[in-house]
Amino acid sequence: MRVVWIAAFILVLFTGSAHAGGAACVMAKYQGATLDYALVYGKTHPVEAQEAAEDELRAKGFADYAKHLDVMRAQNFSNLANAHVIVIRSEFKDWRGKDRSAMGCGFATNSYRDAELDAVRDLQAYFWGWKPDQHGYEVVRKFRY
Repeated sequence: MRVVWIAAFILVLFTGSAHAGGAACVMAKYQGATLDYALVYGKTHPVEAQEAAEDELRAKGFADYAKHLDVMRAQNFSNLANAHVIVIRSEFKDWRGKDRSAMGCGFATNSYRDAELDAVRDLQAYFWGWKPDQHGYEVVRKFRY
């Protein structure tokens, strides 16, 4: 009986990882502004998606570290095989009056609303001075995979 439970546990453990997916949202940033983003999904692991998203931004000319022009930052990851996805963008002035822009990506299994809340959390995690009720945001992309 004990062997059956161990076998069942191992089966559940491996089938869960076999169905896992990979998605990543990577931002190109420069001096307080988010210039562009790349969102890759459908990979077997989030790290593969991150590498593909970084390659996509490099192909657009970002990550020219020799000139110190911009920085690529992986902001949000998902290991969900299927998800609702929301990308948000906000353009605002910081407390010093300087123009800023920031983006956030959200993933959720249940609804677009949950994905939007994750995107807001993501944006706040990388730009602490941003407040959704004060600065606002717009939905840039909304889809399901």
